[in-house]
Amino acid sequence: MADISTCLSPLCGATAEGTLTKCPQCGWAMRGTRSIRTRGWVLLACGLFLVGMMGAVTWAMLPTLLYPERAYAEGTFTGTPDDARMFFNLFLLVILFGALATVNALYMIGTGRQNRWFVIATLGLAVLLYILGWEITGGYK
Repeated sequence: MADISTCLSPLCGATAEGTLTKCPQCGWAMRGTRSIRTRGWVLLACGLFLVGMMGAVTWAMLPTLLYPERAYAEGTFTGTPDDARMFFNLFLLVILFGALATVNALYMIGTGRQNRWFVIATLGLAVLLYILGWEITGGYK
């Protein structure tokens, strides 16, 4: 069976038989099945790491994030309830980003192709993470 190359462009996603380096339709880079599966394994490790680590951090901070008034009274949290909500949303967004990366990786490993809808969704979540992170750090300058 011949190798199938897939365009890495989030908007194109064309496939062609053989090992091609440039997409014949849009000119973006193309990767073969083996390369995409390898990238899938790396993405799987990164996604599971994000879900695991941020899940543990969120779990450990859950009482503080859900009841910030009590944590403020005890002196363990110096922010406002809005700050706690924003941090909680950021943590959940990072966990969602890691879960999407994990699902995307499993798709890449299983099929040897890259799904452009996963790429677009991942880029959208990355933009949301950036905006929320910028808002959090901008408020504390």
